[in-house]
Amino acid sequence: MRRETRERLWHVLYDFAMAQLPKRDRWTLDDISLAYPFHRLLFSEEAILGARVERSVVTSMGSELYPSIAKTIAEGRFESVFTEHTIEGVVNDAACNMIEQIVTELRTPKRRRATPREPCHEDEVSDIFKSPGGGRTNRAVTADLYVEDFHDGPLFIELKSPLPNLDIAAESKRKILYYLLIMDRKGVAGAQAFLGLTYNPFIEREAYAHSFTKQIMDMERQVLMGGELWNMIGGSGTYTELLEIIEDVHKHLPSVG
Repeated sequence: MRRETRERLWHVLYDFAMAQLPKRDRWTLDDISLAYPFHRLLFSEEAILGARVERSVVTSMGSELYPSIAKTIAEGRFESVFTEHTIEGVVNDAACNMIEQIVTELRTPKRRRATPREPCHEDEVSDIFKSPGGGRTNRAVTADLYVEDFHDGPLFIELKSPLPNLDIAAESKRKILYYLLIMDRKGVAGAQAFLGLTYNPFIEREAYAHSFTKQIMDMERQVLMGGELWNMIGGSGTYTELLEIIEDVHKHLPSVG
């Protein structure tokens, strides 16, 4: 990672953390004891305070921090980098209907499926691209991160926390497939699309066990997990450097653990 990129990342992380600290400071330990008396059976007041603030902070991480980190890292290597970037194009209805069919079948519990569809990137793309006919319609999808000049072809990433609910997983799948269809109909070669899980609470990929993601996504071909995501955007070793920067920022924050 370039020195300039490291410095920019440091400030992205520091500024975000400083903006979040007032959420924590609205509560005192005495307030926590009164508000959550039964939690004291098992948890310290500091742990209860952290849990109370976590939900709001995690929401802000998803909407603000992760896209900013991704954009900063990508800009260290590429010129055409965008967040919240919309890609649109004209596609045929039969292919759109196939996408909706795939997503619907995968959302349906296995015991209720009329067909034994399992997540498979190659089969899905083949079924969609080989669905001719129908009218012509304009479709658009928005990428959390879009790297237009990525190696081999433009890169579309949905940035999500590692435990998405069924609706979020299904919508991410839908966006990935529509993006690939749009790029195919435009004749753009090498387009890539992934669900990017910003970290992995299961630590090892093989241990990842969140049912909704595994139900909907082809885990090998459509999902980047933790370090895989950051290293793909920034190159080998990026995730290790990112963790080092986080630790350094943590040391410079006031009154944090």
